[in-house]
Amino acid sequence: MTADSDPSAPAGRQPTPTGISVAVGWAVMIAAALLAAAVFSPTELPGRVLVMAVAAGVFASMVADLRAVATVTGLGMATYVGFLANRFGDLTATADAWTYALVIGLAGVLGSGYRFMRSIQRSTDDEPVPGAGVRTFTCGPDPVVSPPDNSPFGNSRGA
Repeated sequence: MTADSDPSAPAGRQPTPTGISVAVGWAVMIAAALLAAAVFSPTELPGRVLVMAVAAGVFASMVADLRAVATVTGLGMATYVGFLANRFGDLTATADAWTYALVIGLAGVLGSGYRFMRSIQRSTDDEPVPGAGVRTFTCGPDPVVSPPDNSPFGNSRGA
């Protein structure tokens, strides 16, 4: 069985398959749920949802695959309602538990937005700065500007 790869990606920089991203994210969310259950009592729902939301937001800010982010965030919401707000995986909770679970979804959206904004900033940082290859020399009262060595108008040595 072969996996589809992105031919436009540079060698060694193939994207992580969605299934691997979901498995890693699911493990992170289970660890966050166990941490939340150990640190906060069953009556402290805001504290438990905060731990789950931070885990979802950090995962979303690190993973580019939106399908994996949506899946892991949804599973995190269900885990919160089923095991942290209720007991034994019961998803038919009160509206209060699902309202808290929306905070986990919001954290996933904010994490994805942060990753998107970071990618925009990275792409604009890669653009060349105008005039970066031009050298300015001062000889007397007026500066002399010479083109860079790889300029189509010749090099700065006069050759």
